[in-house]
Amino acid sequence: MLTRVAGTLALVFLLVTTGCESAASRLNHEGMDAYRAGQYSQARGYFTVAIEKDPKLGDYYFNRGMCEQALGNLDRALADYGIATKLTPRITDAYQAMASCYLEKEKPDEALKALELGTLANPGNADTFLNVGKFYFERSDMDGTRLWYAKAAAAEPASAKAHKEYGLLLAMLGDKEKAVAELRKSLEIEPAQPDVSAKLTELAPSGPQLPSPKPRP
Repeated sequence: MLTRVAGTLALVFLLVTTGCESAASRLNHEGMDAYRAGQYSQARGYFTVAIEKDPKLGDYYFNRGMCEQALGNLDRALADYGIATKLTPRITDAYQAMASCYLEKEKPDEALKALELGTLANPGNADTFLNVGKFYFERSDMDGTRLWYAKAAAAEPASAKAHKEYGLLLAMLGDKEKAVAELRKSLEIEPAQPDVSAKLTELAPSGPQLPSPKPRP
């Protein structure tokens, strides 16, 4: 009897919750449409009501944070991004958005912390590591860039993007042999990449290679 009652209550709760999520989802979509149209204040209103209906979904806080950032309310945006990452750590864009807010506030150390937090929360996502690498790249720190791009390729070995970005960086740094290896890995995962194929042809031309001339006896 107790099991049946518990099961019934769970079913009712599920139906109510689903109904709330459905309403919240509709509001979220309306907010997204308004955001794309540049109506940030209106979009923020939609996302706020969506949050009221389903306060446990990080996506809605992230979306509202985007509106706050677009409106220049950086502290409010950071607060929403922070909640989003706690509720839904998989929202990798939230860490990058937090970093961009901190950079606007001229706090690069806090920006780097936000990006590194993204790698800890998503250790198998190459994009989070690439984002840290780009942070170093924009500051002309090639050692830091190379380290984090290498981490990206190691974190998600099946990511064609990670191997591509790492390979292109290595080519730029003059490490031809390793660049070719990374770019070939990228093509093995995703063959239809004309830009990668072109770079490989440049670095390692195909076709028979003539032997080096030897002195005549």
